[in-house]
This record gives sequence, structure tokens and C-alpha cells, in this order.
Amino acid sequence: MRALPAVRQVLDEIDQGGLPEAIVRTGLLLVKAGGGKRKLAQMEHTRALLAPTGVLRHIDEDQFRRLLHEQTLVVEFEPVQAKRSLVRLVRTAGDRQKINAVFDALDDDSSGLDARQRELLAEFRKMIPRPAATTAPRSPKSLPAPARTAAKRKPQARGRRIAATSGA
Repeated sequence: MRALPAVRQVLDEIDQGGLPEAIVRTGLLLVKAGGGKRKLAQMEHTRALLAPTGVLRHIDEDQFRRLLHEQTLVVEFEPVQAKRSLVRLVRTAGDRQKINAVFDALDDDSSGLDARQRELLAEFRKMIPRPAATTAPRSPKSLPAPARTAAKRKPQARGRRIAATSGA
């Protein structure tokens, strides 16, 4: 089955996607760690847990099924790479905040996780930490003179370096 073109394409694009793929993938990895049995009731429960994040608000039932199918292939055929690539799917501080809200909901969920699932959830939290609280950026005029000078001459190379490394 792995050699099928559709499966190959999904596996070749393991690093592509965003927060919905990351959340579904983490859920499937947790299910797999807990024995691997998915039930329709669990999927409805998962959607209920995700509802407060708003992540799936614009995803209809067919899109959700496709997303679930693709992420199931990723988790079944490449579980180690599936876990490693999560950080590349959760790019922004807002996305990290939302996925951590899902982690919190899973931690607080009354249905409970077994020891292996809790361990995996702790790994996810280390891989995708909650973003640090940030303060509003100060304008260069409100900075002391040396900092104002440094703020004016932010090197262009820094921006290119970030752009070059973020594409990897």
C-alpha cells in the first residue's frame, strides 16, 4: 500500500500543512500510543475538544475526513517522522498557543490518558512550547540612544538568514 501514488504523495508532503494537520496528527499519535483503536465516538469527542480553538471551524465534514485519512497514513507509515515534523507545522506563536490549548484540554479531559499517552503529550509540550508572553515592541524613539542606533541599522543579512533557515 505504501507504494501507491496517493500514499507516496502524502508521505512526500509530511512537512507541509499547518495547525489542523498538526492537531489531527498529535491526536492520532496519542491514540496510537494508547493502543491504536479509533472509534467514531472518539472522533466526535476529538472534534468537541478542538471546537474551542476554532481550528476546524472552516473545515467541512469531507475535508475533515480527507485530513484524517492523510494524517492516518502519515502516522501509520512514518510515526517517527510524523512526530518530528510537528514543529514545522506549527509556525506561529498563535498556532503554538492553540495547540497548547488542545494539550491542556487533553490533560484536563475526564476520559483520561494512560501513562504512555501522558508521556507522549509531555514530549509534544517540549517540542512545541507555549509561546512566551511578549510585550508590545517599543518604538525606536522610546529606546535609549545606543539602542535607537542599533534599531535603525538592523542588518539585512539577518532577515535573509531567517528566511533561508525557515524554508528548511
